[in-house]
Amino acid sequence: MKYSGTILFSILLLICFNGNAQPYGIKVCGPEFGQTKFPGVYGVDFIYPDSMELQYFYNKGFRMIDIPFRWERVQPKLMGDLDSIEMSRMNTLIKTCNSIGLQVKLTLQNFGRYTMNDKVWVIGSKQLPSKTLADVWKKLASALKAFENIYGFQIMNEPHDMFELSWFKIAQEAINGIREVDKIHIIFVSGSEFSNSIDWKINNDQLKSLVDISDKLVYEAHCYFDRDFTGRYLNSKGGTDRSYDYNINSTDDGVDAIKPFVKWLKKNNKKGFIGEYGIPDDDPRWLVVLDKFLNYININGINGAYWAAGPWWGNYRLSIEPREGKDRPQMQILEKYLFISPSK
Repeated sequence: MKYSGTILFSILLLICFNGNAQPYGIKVCGPEFGQTKFPGVYGVDFIYPDSMELQYFYNKGFRMIDIPFRWERVQPKLMGDLDSIEMSRMNTLIKTCNSIGLQVKLTLQNFGRYTMNDKVWVIGSKQLPSKTLADVWKKLASALKAFENIYGFQIMNEPHDMFELSWFKIAQEAINGIREVDKIHIIFVSGSEFSNSIDWKINNDQLKSLVDISDKLVYEAHCYFDRDFTGRYLNSKGGTDRSYDYNINSTDDGVDAIKPFVKWLKKNNKKGFIGEYGIPDDDPRWLVVLDKFLNYININGINGAYWAAGPWWGNYRLSIEPREGKDRPQMQILEKYLFISPSK
């Protein structure tokens, strides 16, 4: 029996969402760079990953990438049209991924904010009402819904300090906006206060009451293994040298940090995703912590995306961008976890 591409991809989405073939991914950065320059100059302030970049991760066995992008670039005027040039870049990226065999998760990397006239406004304020986020996502979902290789939409990365309106209400409005035009794709909801897994229940318990008419919500937490859970991996003096000894009590620290989120998911019968996790490349002891962490979430049927990759990271210690054609140390662990087993 022959199926159209749309039907085949719908079947794939159903299989993934039911936990039978969920891919682990890589967060490939570039479109969100230049966060103080909007719209910025393409190739100078920000970039999109090219086919060689994407092919590398496909060749390593990954079948999904997470692409962060900025609201200000796709919609330069609030409630206005999407920017045709920026959307063309995004469309090209998604098509390239499709030709390679990669699914794409799209993440709005704005932290609950929008820069306008050189000032940063928080969603829920008078200057940035919640309807603006619903508006941009309704337009994005409508513009992108025909693509067969979109894994899902992350409505906002790491919202925090939402003073005037709860993140719950803002997220629900964005979900409703997407579902007006797209009933198929997964919607990822990041937790407030930087999505930190260790205190997920304290900051995000209300999110369990979010409603999705398609029943395809996935809750996204972030988990780093350093002492303050920020991913900076600093030592006692604020530097990075010998940071392992300062930050780690046990090689199970990563497991302990994610357990509160996993417990919350199970108690509330929700699906989860670890949207950021990463380790420094300069101490092999971190590899054990990462391996134990990934094994734990895999056993519990949870996938995620490693932070981070992209050609502009330079000497960033968490990057898994290959150097001089050679894999970074973290890759030897990441290659072990490409898909959630059907038995999970």
